[in-house]
Amino acid sequence: MRIYFCPECGGYSLGPASQCDECQAVLPDDSWADVTEEELSQLEYIEELELPPGLPTWEYDVVKLNTESGVNGISYSTEVLNRMGEKGWELINILPGDDSEDPRYGVFKRSWVPDYEE
Repeated sequence: MRIYFCPECGGYSLGPASQCDECQAVLPDDSWADVTEEELSQLEYIEELELPPGLPTWEYDVVKLNTESGVNGISYSTEVLNRMGEKGWELINILPGDDSEDPRYGVFKRSWVPDYEE
């Protein structure tokens, strides 16, 4: 089963999708993943999990970076990093692929504090 992730709101859509079901943003061509039924049920469980009120927590996002060493690759990766930073995301790691030609992935985190007051 294929699910499509929205980089704007963090939601996901099932099946073929060109825009997010939640925020109607256009989905990038590479924002999908093949998942099993078990993985989908775990994702739905986590989405419905209610944390105690007022508890600060972290949310994470993984974004594919361009491996091209030319101007286009550097420009794309710089744009992705800047866009994530503008949305409050902090880069915590860059994971390499198995091969030098494989894409690299940027791992980001940000504080998720819906109604937290100190």
